[in-house]
Amino acid sequence: MMKTKKTLALAATALAATTLSATAASAEVLIFNASNYTAGSNKHGLWTNNTNIGSDRFYAFQSGTIFTVDTVAGTGTLTGTAINGSNNVAEINLSFGGFLETTFGSAFTYKQEGGLAYDPVTDTQDVDFFTTATGSITIDSYEYMLRANPFAGGHAFQYGLGANAKNGAFGGSSWLLVEGANGERPAHWDLNFNLTAVPEPATWAFMIFGFGAVGGALRRKKSRQTVSFA
Repeated sequence: MMKTKKTLALAATALAATTLSATAASAEVLIFNASNYTAGSNKHGLWTNNTNIGSDRFYAFQSGTIFTVDTVAGTGTLTGTAINGSNNVAEINLSFGGFLETTFGSAFTYKQEGGLAYDPVTDTQDVDFFTTATGSITIDSYEYMLRANPFAGGHAFQYGLGANAKNGAFGGSSWLLVEGANGERPAHWDLNFNLTAVPEPATWAFMIFGFGAVGGALRRKKSRQTVSFA
């Protein structure tokens, strides 16, 4: 029994060590699934303001919408698909730069529903910012490009704990300024979404290997058991 416990402990230790090693080796790129901020009737991550009418302004993020952050380069991306109630399809392809880590600076403009600023000195939530953005949102093959000044109201793109301005969850928010292919400039669009981390493929591989090692140890123990009769 003691030998089996030791084998299991060693396997678990090896699993933890290889998982940490794999994570550290590629920690410069963080990958998240981006999902809708609400489960209500107008479930959405993108709101297109006066571009559509009524509930058709609300576009629900689809599975496979991904937000990435390169912590070394200070850049990020948001790519994926969103669909509204009339099945209009929005293809999102945005890139962000000008990263600002709030723990290293003074107060930065933070988009809350009340329009208040985020202050890293007094606010406990960890919100970081991208201050530049480029890219497009294409709705049913009609392209809207981000303007040269892409953020409304002097705000930036924010992400982190509490950065979803709608519900205070770990996520992202922004007010975007876009320009249509024919030159029209609709009022600002909203991004509000939740984020969940995507496990790295290497991490999954090491976890599967570790679980296999633990299972193998249990099978070997069972095969060595003998039955004795009085």
